[in-house]
Amino acid sequence: MNVTTDVQSTTEETKEKRYKTLFGSALGYAAEGLDMLLLSFVLVYILKEFHLSPVEGGNLTLATTIGMLIGSYLFGFIADLFGRIRTMAFTILLFSLATALIYFATDYWQLLILRFLVGMGVGGEFGIGMAIVTETWSKEMRAKATSVVALGWQFGVLVASLLPAFIVPHFGWRAVFLFGLIPALLAVYVRKSLSEPKIWEQKQRYKKELLQKEAEGNLTTTEAEQLKQMKKFPLRKLFANKKVTITTIGLIIMSFIQNFGYYGIFTWMPTILANKYNYTLAKASGWMFISTIGMLIGIATFGILADKIGRRKTFTIYYVGGTIYCLIYFFLFTDSTLLLWGSALLGFFANGMMGGFGAVLAENYPAEARSTAENFIFGTGRGLAGFGPVIIGLLAAGGNLMGALSLIFIIYPIGLVTMLLCVPETKDKVLE
Repeated sequence: MNVTTDVQSTTEETKEKRYKTLFGSALGYAAEGLDMLLLSFVLVYILKEFHLSPVEGGNLTLATTIGMLIGSYLFGFIADLFGRIRTMAFTILLFSLATALIYFATDYWQLLILRFLVGMGVGGEFGIGMAIVTETWSKEMRAKATSVVALGWQFGVLVASLLPAFIVPHFGWRAVFLFGLIPALLAVYVRKSLSEPKIWEQKQRYKKELLQKEAEGNLTTTEAEQLKQMKKFPLRKLFANKKVTITTIGLIIMSFIQNFGYYGIFTWMPTILANKYNYTLAKASGWMFISTIGMLIGIATFGILADKIGRRKTFTIYYVGGTIYCLIYFFLFTDSTLLLWGSALLGFFANGMMGGFGAVLAENYPAEARSTAENFIFGTGRGLAGFGPVIIGLLAAGGNLMGALSLIFIIYPIGLVTMLLCVPETKDKVLE
């Protein structure tokens, strides 16, 4: 009895279930973007009320990042071992409640703890949602589906950027965080309306059958080996042999590069535009809006291309395009108008690759380790990339911040070489 064949024969999901999981996962990622970015837009008020230094303010972001890393590891394992749906619902509930409780915070340590909990929930949700979507959508539509989930983050960020302008003048900064409670309703929807992917359920049933046969002493040699593999801790699947280990390391590097470019550019560019090109707050917001539109188009385009021409070819287009365009944007664009409107294409390449990671990570690992792979690999890359803005700041210590930022173009060729050497093509792959 071959477990892979048996699982593959039962993975056809209904259209209603596919769209429900897509809707729930995309909203989950949008909720992440909302709750994560609210802090950035009201941090100035928090620093003032609690009399915090810039370093202490930075520690709030650091606490969130550490929480994301721990959450990505912990909840990825839990989702693979005990189920995607209940774990995803819990992570959403965790970061939404922790965000809302900031309204009641009375000291710095409470803020740190709550932001750590927000990070844990956010870090855990991403990979679980991606695993659910990849396991319910067909191989012909898989990248397009995961790109829709990735779009959710950008919409959450847009909402987070608009809320403070309407809420703070009338109700104060604390009221902004009460909106973080809205995703709690999503947690209820996920728990009540979504069901486990058939591929995961089938593997769990087969594992129980093998455990029963083991207890009765009726296991064949083949079944004994299958059970041995299924009993392994999910993380071990990411390093099962030399080939898989190389793929895992390659995907971590690619995840790091994706996030390094994103956080590096969009942390420092508003400062550059304000200091060097005299951008007002309104114009800087316009720059962010235009670049975000570019990101949305880039993510959606990646999903379409990846399903049509393959994952590796699409990553190649984005790595090469990102390298060339960063050179043009940072070295040749000196007019503030060009920098403003050119940010659309910058966003397209800098964050467009997010449209492919959900599918690629899922396709390289079996169901019993899929949430772990999504969260461990992307979470590690994202955690390491959190140092990107710091590194760029250190390189700019001599005063040339634009020059330091332009060095980002170097990392995309590294990503291209890593992908070509370490990551196989997985287009049209039937999930295990």
